[in-house]
Amino acid sequence: MKLKLSVVLLFTSLGSAAVGQQSEFAIGRTYYSDGQFKKAAAHFQQAFASNPKDAAACHWAGMSYQMLADIAVPFDRTYNSKARVYLTKALELAPARADYRNEIFNFLVDSAGSSLRQAASILRGMSESDPDYTRMQRRLEEASRAHSSADARLGRLFLAMPRMASRIALP
Repeated sequence: MKLKLSVVLLFTSLGSAAVGQQSEFAIGRTYYSDGQFKKAAAHFQQAFASNPKDAAACHWAGMSYQMLADIAVPFDRTYNSKARVYLTKALELAPARADYRNEIFNFLVDSAGSSLRQAASILRGMSESDPDYTRMQRRLEEASRAHSSADARLGRLFLAMPRMASRIALP
């Protein structure tokens, strides 16, 4: 009798943990759909914390931070950093997912700078017969040319000014 009760309690606790993780993910998706990206990121992080092998929760946390970064320009540095970490981790957990690969690649190319090296690394890891390879290679070349132009360097200088001012103003 005690053995049966123990087995029932064990399965109940395991089931409730899985339901809790799934509900965190579902809540995160709802917040993401509603445009509440900060709340979505928190729920995706909780789902990922309860299952560190959950590539989907990691991917959606990265997507949430990417949206927060888009909203917070030019004060987007922290969100961009978190987006990069989570999107990269999602690809590491599920390397066969082309959508995860494309998302981190596009994020890196759009971020430019040192991110272009990581984007190039993703491209080197792909087969040239991959249907996305040519498009991604062309996009990386265009971003590299644009990033190295004199106008781009001047633009980065002007974008850095508000960031520097915020660092000075905020302790």
